[in-house]
Formats: sequence, C-alpha cells, structure tokens
Amino acid sequence: MNKDIDYYKEIFNNISQPVFLMEKSYFIDANYKALELFNMNSLDELILLHPSQLSSKYQPDGTLSVDKSNYYIKKCYEEGEYTFEWLFKKLDNKTFLKEVNLKKISLNNKDIIQLTLRNIEEIRTLKDEIVKQKIKLEQKDNFINEINQTILGTSDDNKSLYDSLSLLEEYKRALDESSIVSKADLNGMITYVNDKFCEISGYTKEELIGKNHNIIRHSDTKKDFFTQLWNTINQKKTFKGIIKNRKKNGQAYYVDSTIIPIIDKNNNVVEYIAIRNDISALFEKDELIYEQFTDELTALPNRQKLLNDLKNLVSPKLALINIDRFKDINNSYGIEIGDKILKSFAKRLLVFKSTNLNVYRISGDVFAFLAFGNFKLTELDKTCRNLNILCDRESFLIDEDSFDISVTVGIADYNEKILTHAEIALYWAKKINVDIGIFDENMPIYKNLKSNVELTKDIKQALKDDNILIYGQKIINNKTKDIKYETLMRMKLPNGKILSPFVFLEHAKKARLYPLMTKKIIEKSCEYFKDKDAIFSINLMIEDIKNEKTINFLFSKLIETKVANRVVLEIVESEGIEKFEEVGDFIRKAKALGCRVAIDDFGTGYSNFEYIIKLNVDFLKIDGSLIKNIHINENIRLTVLTIVNFAKVLGIETVAEFVHCQEVQNVVESLGIDFSQGYLFHEPEHLV
Repeated sequence: MNKDIDYYKEIFNNISQPVFLMEKSYFIDANYKALELFNMNSLDELILLHPSQLSSKYQPDGTLSVDKSNYYIKKCYEEGEYTFEWLFKKLDNKTFLKEVNLKKISLNNKDIIQLTLRNIEEIRTLKDEIVKQKIKLEQKDNFINEINQTILGTSDDNKSLYDSLSLLEEYKRALDESSIVSKADLNGMITYVNDKFCEISGYTKEELIGKNHNIIRHSDTKKDFFTQLWNTINQKKTFKGIIKNRKKNGQAYYVDSTIIPIIDKNNNVVEYIAIRNDISALFEKDELIYEQFTDELTALPNRQKLLNDLKNLVSPKLALINIDRFKDINNSYGIEIGDKILKSFAKRLLVFKSTNLNVYRISGDVFAFLAFGNFKLTELDKTCRNLNILCDRESFLIDEDSFDISVTVGIADYNEKILTHAEIALYWAKKINVDIGIFDENMPIYKNLKSNVELTKDIKQALKDDNILIYGQKIINNKTKDIKYETLMRMKLPNGKILSPFVFLEHAKKARLYPLMTKKIIEKSCEYFKDKDAIFSINLMIEDIKNEKTINFLFSKLIETKVANRVVLEIVESEGIEKFEEVGDFIRKAKALGCRVAIDDFGTGYSNFEYIIKLNVDFLKIDGSLIKNIHINENIRLTVLTIVNFAKVLGIETVAEFVHCQEVQNVVESLGIDFSQGYLFHEPEHLV
C-alpha cells in the first residue's frame, strides 16, 4: 500500500465506526471495527472482495445486491458522496441493516472511495430529532413570513392595523412559548429577550438588555465559529447551527440556533432575531458516557473502558502496571502528594500511547497498556521495558520533593481470561521479584489457582451431596481405660477419595465455605451421639467463635439433641486467642449449658500459661509435635512435664496426642498425663 494510504489508515483506524477503503469496485483496506463487524481475523479475508459478497443476495426492494452496489459506487464517483441503507450479510450468513456513506477521496492522485457504516437506529433517532427541529424552524420561519406579509399588507385603516397587530401578538406568543428568543441590534447588543431565554441562562432581563451576546458565550466555542456566524448574517442570510453557551452560574448548555436578519423595505438589515431550542440533554448523555469510561483523577480511560475495549478490539494484548510500594508514599507524604504522583505518572505513560496502544488507569496505583491489532506481544514487552528504563532515568518532582518510582508489570496475550492472566503474571512477577512477568500456563501460581478452583468446586459439590463426613478417633483414659471420641471432619470426592482437613481447610476459609462445613460437622456429631452414652468432642477455631451464626447454631443443636453435658468443645489454639475477649464469653456460655472446654494443640506456636489461667478450661491437649518424639528427646520430655505440672496445679486434665507407639505411651503414663490419643489405640473411622 502506498505512503498516503498508510497515513490515511493511521487516521481511520482510530475511527469508532466501521470504515472500508475501495478502489473502483473492490475493497483494498478496512479498519479494525470493520473487520470485527464481519468476524474477520485479518485483511487477507477482505482484500479484493466486491461489496455484494458481504451483502444479502437481494436488497429489501428486490434488487440484486451486485447490481445495486455497482449503481451506488458509480453515483459516488460521479457526485462525490452518496448515502443509503444497505442489508449486509456476515460470513456466518447473519444479515443486518446499516446506513452506508460513500465518499470519494483522493490518495496519491487516485480516486478512492471511503465506505463508512453507521448504526441505523441511532441514525433514525437523530433523523427524527432533526425532522422535529426542522418542522419547528419551518413553523417559525412561516410565522416570520406571515409577520412580514402582515406588516407589508397593513393599510392605513385603523381596524386592519388593529387586526394586524393582534395577529402579530399571537405569533409572538407562540414563539415565546416554544423557543428561546432574543433580538439584537447591528452591533450585536441585546435589545429583547423572552422569559424562556432568562429561564435557561439564569440571567434577568435587566442583566441582559444592552449587553453583547458575549455575556452567554462559552469559552469552548472558538472565535472562528462566530466569525463565520457574522459573515453569514451580514450577507442577509439565515444562520443555523448548534452553539455551546454558558449560564450565569457557569454551567454549559447547548442550543440549536437560527439567527435571522430582519430586512426593511429598502433591503437593509435593521436588526437580528435569534430563535433557539435547548438540546443540552443530548450532549449531557454523551458527557455521561464519557464520565462513565474516564478516571476522574488522571482523565485516562478507566477499568470499565478497558473491559469494554477488551471485548471490541481485535487481538488485544494486556500489560498491567503496578507502582511499587506506592502505599509507603501515601503513608509518608499523604494522599494529596500520592494523587499528584499518579497524575504525573499517567502523563508519562501517555508518551507510549500510539495508534495500536491505549493507556488506562485500572484502580489505585494500577495502570494498563492495551495493545491490539498487529501490535505484537514482543513489542508490548519491549514497551514495558522502555517504561522501566524511563522510570529509572527520570525522577518525579512533586512540590520540590523528588520521588524515584519503579514499576512491576504483568503481561498476557489475547484469550478469554486475559485480564485474569495479566493479574496472575503481575502477582508472580512481584513474588519472584522481577520487573516484568509474562503469563505462562506453567507458572506454579497458575497451576495452584487452577487446583484451587477445582478444590472450590469439590467443596461446593461435597456440601451439595452431603459428603462432608464425620470421623471419630478414640481417646483413652490412662487410669480407667474409659473411651471418649474426638469428631473429625473429612470430605468425600465424587471418585470416592477421602480428603483430610489438611488438604482443604485453609482453602475452604478463603472461599468462605468453611462456616457451612462447620455446621455440617456440628449437626452430624450431635445427631450421631444423641442416643449414645459416650462423651465426644467437637473442634472449633477462632473463626467459628467469631461467627455469631455458627455459635448460635451450635448452642441450638446442643439444646435440641440434649447432648451438652456430654460434649467437650475443643478450641484450636491460634494467634490472637489470648486477646480475643469473645473466647472468654463463649466459654462461660458453653459451661452454662453443661459443656466442658479443651484447648487443642497446646505447647507450640502461641502457647502461654497466662491466658490458660484466665480462660478457665477443663482440658489441655498437648500438641502432637511434642508427644511423638517424647521418648527420644529429653528436652521435649521436660517441656511436656512442665505443662503437665502446670495443669495439675490448676486442676486441668491433660491429653497426649499422636501416641503412635508403646514407647511413647510408657513416657506419657510416667508423666501422669490423664488421656492418650493416637494410632496406637485407634485410627479415625467413619461414624455412620
């Protein structure tokens, strides 16, 4: 393609409507919107096609598309421009109606046709609005013509003059009711305004009369516009156009204006009448759309615009850009300075904006490059590396303070989950401390994510199929050999495999499914043991105690099944237990029902003796990591002995977990531990 067409293509690729270029009767180029409309992946599918090949065989009037398209192309070459409605057909044979505008242009001394498609519904709505406005203006023109005729036809007869003036007053009233009306002298000074003018502008008549129309001129309306306006009316022609004005309070409004020079019998202009209609609502709609897709702080397109463009642009590639440690800047210098840095950073990103690369602010300190079309992934990677170089080379000067900014980038190629993949690549880049991460399905983080998604599905399915199971493990009284049970959670997969909480528990918490699982175990445990004499325990975590609904369910189920006096509630020791006031309240309420309370996994992690004294518990379950090696490690034996002696002083009974062999059991008994639990005595079994 020659140089001029290359340049022209750079312009029309930014047009939001589908646009084609034709030479004679065949397509030679198209923008991305056009290719997307017809589900084409590249220009190769379009080049040298005839328009009839993208059309229904017959147009709605019964004419063959090939004949009618040749006729319209010929008309365009003859007249320069031609507009009509056309029934198109996609490659999948779906038909749709569009308005077509053919326009002859010259590139490299060749006559080329630019073919633009517009949404027919929008065009029809606009045409309807224009027709309505035209009717109004024609009515007003008729009013003025009748006024002129009436004045010219007025005789010296007083009655005729009275009738003419009465008629003139009716015309004036009709105009005042429907339109914004003003009059001005030859110098543009306002000599008359109607009430509607005052209502729209916010000015009183006294503030307007004698002033130039510049009083309502908006700064966005350029001087050249008014030069053209005055040239038109000074030639005794009527001016018509849309003008952006400014109200007294500074607010903008738009009017469809008709300015008519009033001519006397000597063909001289004596004054000007302006008739306007307020069409601000149409422009406010456009501004609302702009605001919806624009970030308020940086004026960049926002996340919503990115999501929209990801759906509509051809072959998108995405780079998410995160400013490193930006939170530290906000905390040290304040949000105001942080906002100034974000605005300055946004301007720096715009250096990289091009025909095929857009810039966005997604949220907070996260920005994005969206490349599309023939912009390759390697080019996007290179662009991001250039951004890193630029940030390293140039500091940000904000209010005389200098800030060195670095960024981390996550890049993903086109697919249906491009945004998620870019976020994963960004997270991975931060995790392994590199500047740029490019998404790869072999990333460990992605494999974990896929595994987590599958695990979430498994948990939901297990809840649905009632496959959250209770298992029980015996706890042996070392003196009486009496047996009680600890209930344990297990999950059954569709293939029959049984998973322990070690596999799914933390993920269930993140997926917010854990409370439902806890309720299942509470319900099944109480129902299983309600007709038995055995003592049994139910495990609870801090998350359970903090969840009011879970605790209310627990207490209700204990009362309903009448098992409270045979239940030991085991609270798994974790960080924050000694600071959590609700734990003490929970224990008091549980004991009021007749329950006993144990602290599970005591002896490692966050264990301390002070909060045990405060919580008033009945049992300490000594953590299995201490018990399993107690027979071969003297230091561990002394540690456990300290715990046992402490418990005895407070009247608290002790339980040894992970008793896996007789040697361990011998030491446990020698230390005076009250209960033992482990595979030596019993492996957990399904309680059915």
